[in-house]
Amino acid sequence: MQRSYHSLLPIVVIVGWLLMSPAAMLAQDVPASSELAASENPLDLIKDYKGERINFNLDIAAFKLYDAPGAEIEVYYDIPNTALVFKEIASGELATTLIIAVRILDKEGAVVKQAANRGSTRVKNQKEAKDPMLSSKFVSAFNLDPGTYVFKVGVKDNLSCKIGVQEKEFEVKSLAKDELGTSSIEFATDVEKPKLGEDSGFLKETLNVLVTPHPSRTYRLGDTLSVYFNIYNLMVDNSKRPRFKITYKFKREGDKRIMRKIVDGERVAGSNQSHLYSFDITEKNRFKVGNYTLFIKVTDKLGNRAVEMKEAFKVAK
Repeated sequence: MQRSYHSLLPIVVIVGWLLMSPAAMLAQDVPASSELAASENPLDLIKDYKGERINFNLDIAAFKLYDAPGAEIEVYYDIPNTALVFKEIASGELATTLIIAVRILDKEGAVVKQAANRGSTRVKNQKEAKDPMLSSKFVSAFNLDPGTYVFKVGVKDNLSCKIGVQEKEFEVKSLAKDELGTSSIEFATDVEKPKLGEDSGFLKETLNVLVTPHPSRTYRLGDTLSVYFNIYNLMVDNSKRPRFKITYKFKREGDKRIMRKIVDGERVAGSNQSHLYSFDITEKNRFKVGNYTLFIKVTDKLGNRAVEMKEAFKVAK
């Protein structure tokens, strides 16, 4: 499945174009001097908007901060090219510009973080512009204390003036100093080594790989499903290395049968580990069309303890 990936830069700068290359820049708080006016911010415009809406996918993951009680939150979103309007530019390619705004509210409804960015995306021709399998993916990152939050993400296509807004509630959990725990599961598609000197928001530095998020969590037969997550506070031996295993279980809605895969963790030094594993979504591997729950159990062999998590995803034709 073909995808295009693009960068976001602060709101005062128009992003340079990156076509078919996994790349994104982390977006932090917008300085007061560069905040979007209400006439531009899709999160404000949506109140009176009556036109066609942009449908896009949104997902969120939390990764523990090592020097603070909270977590780094990564917000993933992809926007289908078919939802956008393109115009020809000097190079002969087609381009459009976007405004993307993220607003995070606490349980009382107060704004605790926000970011706003201008981005550009371009395609080679009308065929790519109308390809339903082609989209642009972005990531923004924020540090948050433990608590429950509502994430609101707004997208505006500057050429068509179409707007889309998605909203998602997310809990940032706390983790005790020696408690075995994990980050969120990041569902992904493409996994590849970065090019020399490449700077990307999709880079997982501990593994030195680019992991492209898949916010829709919908895979087609023939796709590769990749999952990335961190494991915290594993017990280590005298060589400072942990011993752990990871059990994956896939259950399709309506089925009694459960598919199981057990993977031994890499014996890399350190009590905190990053884990990445990929599965081919094929009938040969007993995957069928349907709604699935992925269960993941991490067993700390030295500490004689375990932690479990589960997330939903979908397999389509």
